Amino acid sequence: MHTDMIEPENIRDQRSAEESSAPSLREETTSEEAAVKEPSRFERYVKQILSGSILTNAEVQKHYPYILFMVLLAFLYIANGFHMQKLHRQHDRLTAQVKELRARSLTLSSQRMIATRQSEIIRAVEERGIPLEELLAPPKIIDK
Repeated sequence: MHTDMIEPENIRDQRSAEESSAPSLREETTSEEAAVKEPSRFERYVKQILSGSILTNAEVQKHYPYILFMVLLAFLYIANGFHMQKLHRQHDRLTAQVKELRARSLTLSSQRMIATRQSEIIRAVEERGIPLEELLAPPKIIDK
């Protein structure tokens, strides 16, 4: 019986020792919590953006139409940039084609001019064996 009484006293002593050590643990955790500072406003916004929880915020939800409009404008801006690049490439291609056609036109015009000279015509007629003679006298004008 005596041992039964001793045990509760031992347990009571252990409990009191635990209770006396428990506040020191609590004090340590509060001091650690105090050492960890609260995140700044910027850090909270970044965390909300990365987690996606900012999209559920009522303040942000009321700006959805404006945000969608801005996204639409951004897409149009990008599409316009691509369209302008396409038109610029087409313009460059057509400019190069015009230069090539201009050079070809000058070459053909020069060849036509050479081929229609009187001396070239006479030579071509003789090569083909056509019996034509060159007029030595200027042509006569017929009056009415």
